[in-house]
Amino acid sequence: MKKLIFIVLLGLAGILIGGYFGMQKFALKTLPAASATLQEIELPDIHKNLRKGEEWLGQVVVVNHWASWCAPCREEIPMLIDYQKRMQAKGVQVVGIAHDSLEATRIFGDEIGIAYPSLWVVAGRVELLKSHGNAMGALPFTAIFARNGKLAGTKLGIISVQELNAIVNPLL
Repeated sequence: MKKLIFIVLLGLAGILIGGYFGMQKFALKTLPAASATLQEIELPDIHKNLRKGEEWLGQVVVVNHWASWCAPCREEIPMLIDYQKRMQAKGVQVVGIAHDSLEATRIFGDEIGIAYPSLWVVAGRVELLKSHGNAMGALPFTAIFARNGKLAGTKLGIISVQELNAIVNPLL
């Protein structure tokens, strides 16, 4: 019986430790290890026009990596559409980067009403995510860049308005 209790306690300890470290991977990070800059972004938009991150220098830029097949991505995008409308006058620009086909990106963007720049990754998806601080390569993922183009914070998983404000407001 003592052996069974010991095994159960050991298992619970493992779950707690694993849960703690797992949550650290998904936590809001205001001091990212990645050294990406906004200027490094060069991707086509949904109209096949090349867009460069340097065009948004001087603004706080919220870069949201998403895909139409990603349920959590689909859940957070309406909040980002609203956030763009409310924060644009304060110098905040939301930019979506779709890790999806061009057709799926266009269809979903039209359905939901994405009004901010919508880019799509043709090649190098994993490398782009890693350069923005997402070592796991999972979606959704948000990277926030300061007005000077330096990476200021990241969030793996659905980001809330409160989490966005925690990083964005000090940068305004």
